[in-house]
Amino acid sequence: MDRAAVIACMPWAAALVLSAVAARLVAAMGGAQPQLRRLARFPRDENGGVQSLSFVLTLPVFVMLLMLMVQISQVMIAAIVVHYAAFAAARSAIVWIPANVGDPETENRISELAPLGMGDDSNEVRYRIRPQGPKYVQIRRAAVLACMPLAPSREVGYALSPTDGETALALATAYAGLSAESQNNPRIATRLANKLAYSAANTEIVIEILHRVGPPGEWSDPPLGIAYDVPPDRNQFYPNEVGWRDPITVTVTHHLALLPGPGRVLARAASRNDEISAGIDRRGQVYVWPITASATLGNEGDKPLRSYRQIP
Repeated sequence: MDRAAVIACMPWAAALVLSAVAARLVAAMGGAQPQLRRLARFPRDENGGVQSLSFVLTLPVFVMLLMLMVQISQVMIAAIVVHYAAFAAARSAIVWIPANVGDPETENRISELAPLGMGDDSNEVRYRIRPQGPKYVQIRRAAVLACMPLAPSREVGYALSPTDGETALALATAYAGLSAESQNNPRIATRLANKLAYSAANTEIVIEILHRVGPPGEWSDPPLGIAYDVPPDRNQFYPNEVGWRDPITVTVTHHLALLPGPGRVLARAASRNDEISAGIDRRGQVYVWPITASATLGNEGDKPLRSYRQIP
């Protein structure tokens, strides 16, 4: 995960360096000289009218470059957070899939699988978990909570579902327990609810499983999608039962809310070949940029000798 996050941030780091160089050139063109002592005399200084004119002409470009640098920094931070969200969702998947939350999602079982074709090996088949069932809800919630720091705290046109409302209340209670002074600020609970509402509406996950069947004559997991009726244990394998050692890959896509200024400017495509502008979308009251990351972990699904019912 660390290496993937660093690789994802490298192009944005190069863009940040180029923006800083461009800002320095624009400042030099405006006649700016970095002398901190002169800042105290700047309001009373009436000399240098020509230099002031050049400063006024280059100031809008300089400010836009500064905002672009801030936006690139936020995208780099978001790339790291989304990679962590993918890991958190994958960790949640290998914990919740082996759990028993009630029929039909008992140990290692999920509501429904969709086959995607063969894997890299002829003895491997890829499946995708359909977005339904209590286990999928818990896995997605892990990604949503991990992406909350990226969400805006202001109202941008999203509302909480009843389940997310309970989560927001729990977050506000935990926040108040960690910081007693926060109880004097009535806006904290509202801001947490706004961040959760945005993250829930703009975070998507895809869960894929690589099911290993194995060559004939060797011990292996049975194929999925087949109703087994083999005595004496007729419930040994189910059509929707994930293998206890199958790798589980979770892909998280979060639509990052861009700053109002850079987001509006970057969304205006100069040509049809502008990849940056093509990737920016308008959702609600903000412009967004999609950031995607994946994480793969092995299933911790060795069946227990005694089943224990989990309540999601």
